[in-house]
Amino acid sequence: MQRQRTIQSAIFEAPRGEVTINALMAMEPAAWEHLRGEINLRRSSAPDRPLARCLICKSPVYIKAQATAAGNVPLFAHYADAEPDCPWYQGKPLVPDDARAAQYRGQQECARHRWMCDTIADIFRADPRAIKVTVDQYLKPAIEERGRYPDVFADLGNIGKFAVEVQLSKPFAFEIAARHLHYRSEGVSLIWVFSDLADELPQGFRDVVRFQRGNAFLFDAVAHAASLERGGLVLSCYLESDGGWLKPRLVALTDLDRGNGRAMFLDDRRTKKLLDHCAAGRAKWLDILEAGAPFDFEDAPIDNQFGPAWDSIRMFVPRLSGWKDAWYRKHLRRGRPHFLDLMAILFSIQRSAETGREQVYVTRYKSDHALLEMLNARLSGEFYKRYADLIETMLAGTAARHVLTRPSLQTALGKARAEAEQVAVGHPIWDAAERLFPEVYDGLLRAELADLDQLPAWAAIDLNPDSEAA
Repeated sequence: MQRQRTIQSAIFEAPRGEVTINALMAMEPAAWEHLRGEINLRRSSAPDRPLARCLICKSPVYIKAQATAAGNVPLFAHYADAEPDCPWYQGKPLVPDDARAAQYRGQQECARHRWMCDTIADIFRADPRAIKVTVDQYLKPAIEERGRYPDVFADLGNIGKFAVEVQLSKPFAFEIAARHLHYRSEGVSLIWVFSDLADELPQGFRDVVRFQRGNAFLFDAVAHAASLERGGLVLSCYLESDGGWLKPRLVALTDLDRGNGRAMFLDDRRTKKLLDHCAAGRAKWLDILEAGAPFDFEDAPIDNQFGPAWDSIRMFVPRLSGWKDAWYRKHLRRGRPHFLDLMAILFSIQRSAETGREQVYVTRYKSDHALLEMLNARLSGEFYKRYADLIETMLAGTAARHVLTRPSLQTALGKARAEAEQVAVGHPIWDAAERLFPEVYDGLLRAELADLDQLPAWAAIDLNPDSEAA
């Protein structure tokens, strides 16, 4: 077999699933950089339970950033301890110690780095809240097996404990992840500080920015002057914006968000973008759905009322037009009312999960088990049996998953699967559901929101999947 030097596909832990090299390279930088960071976090915290594996040899893989004339390109790569007989094996990468030696060439600190560390420490010492301040001293661990040598450590009493890493040379992805995990477990807030921002930021710096939710902190001349004036550490904060940076803002440590323990940041530049993407898919639907229910989509005025919703989803999933025509040719029934009814079923699940009460947009069931009754009725219909997998996936990915424990629904789902070939990933209907409810059907987005503690409550991941839902 001819060797291929690029891993063509990796299998990620659910809910992400398989990610091909083409899908990886098509991601926006913020998405693959987040994925790269999560792989490194898992490698540091649980190396025997890797987040991603090579599709062929099942060895753990990571994402490396390949420098090109057009910028950094993400590629999957085996770790140094992988078996070399995999046809996608690309040779051993540098191990961490060798990588450090190659970069620092035996000298790991320059005069500017030392000046910045000493100056930041002096500013901390001038802060009346400071209890302890050290520079490059061993910090004895309270929980971890071994400690760390933070560039600057400051205990500011009730304000908190802080580790400042002054980064002038490109940091390594594995070091970034390891430090975040260590300091989080020790109850120390970690902040990375640069001296400037290059026009083309090296990947290591971008990895830091990604951990800090699109925030970069500089200790520059302006920040230095402001720190001396205020008697406490002040940094220049740059926020990502459409491939560039917003005008910097001066911030104190108390201005920063550190509630989730993953990183410190002023403004979360990533989560809003993800949630806006989710909301955009449903924007044309919600107001119409709230106008009144139940809906009979075979009724011409109702069908027309949902015209903007149909136009919206068709813009996101153009193949729906072809599906609609094929549906009519096969069943001699209009496809649009059928599609609208099916999506209203999924919206009923979402609404029930969000409100905690079983509420439906189709059929006239109004009891405490309205959702269950509606699903059982629809799944018994000839044209809806093909959507058993689609419906079960929606239920399992929401706070309405308890409905799946009802024996009558399990019977209906099983019978539907036995009697009809199921619509699957890649079908226009499934693509439409994924665009309307990416928090459930888009494994990569779902996992990223969960990583950021921003997955909406209605789509929250079941933390105890083996338990019986109430």
